[in-house]
Amino acid sequence: MLSDEDLYVFDTTGFLVVRGAFDADEVRRFRAELDELSATEPYANTERFDDLTAHSPTFGKLALDDRVVGRARDVINQPMRLLEAYALRRQRHSALYLHGGYAELLDMPDRTVGRDLSIMHTYHDGRIYCTYVKALIYLSAIRTQEDGSFCYLHGSHKANFPLLRARARRGERRSLIDEGFPTLADVFVEAGDLLLLNEALMHGTRRKLSDGDRTLLAFSYGPTFLVDWRELDGETADLRGQGYVDHDVEEDFVR
Repeated sequence: MLSDEDLYVFDTTGFLVVRGAFDADEVRRFRAELDELSATEPYANTERFDDLTAHSPTFGKLALDDRVVGRARDVINQPMRLLEAYALRRQRHSALYLHGGYAELLDMPDRTVGRDLSIMHTYHDGRIYCTYVKALIYLSAIRTQEDGSFCYLHGSHKANFPLLRARARRGERRSLIDEGFPTLADVFVEAGDLLLLNEALMHGTRRKLSDGDRTLLAFSYGPTFLVDWRELDGETADLRGQGYVDHDVEEDFVR
């Protein structure tokens, strides 16, 4: 499904944009289907719709569509499963702070480490092996930063040094989505485009300042040994807890 050039782009940038993966009729159908669902978690000028595949046969079928799954499979290269399926519909003044990053710090009761195994990735025998891959299907055109564009730090999916905690300790508490950074870049898309993302990339969105909605569908995939995505505060006393513990993200530090 992915060409050698596609794989090179994904490997070196941490993501791949597939232009026009879904046509205008499909985009209209997906938007209409989303209108029939109730938001699970409205917050900060954003509506989040969780468990799309459980609530919609249309989205259940989409999660298995080869235009999505085939591309994810080419960068996971393991028996795989769906980890989560959700949608975000954002309005003016919404934002998504930077998160991800390969070397951001993760606190444990007795130590702090600079690796989160849930987003590990490697290369071997001519293949990429990514633990956590997300497919974003855009249902809105995002043509400027003011539309709330996807933004990312170049090379952060292969970083060896943490960034966020050191900035906070220096008293730098503004988000990089507002302040800027030498390697912060934007991706602009049309409705129907697909963005395949290595979750190790530090990414977020610009603050949305334009009118209209910014709507996307998100499907996450990983090897079959991973559990469904759920947030976990940390290791449980009985060692039976299952979930994903956040390493440092901008939201921890921004004021």
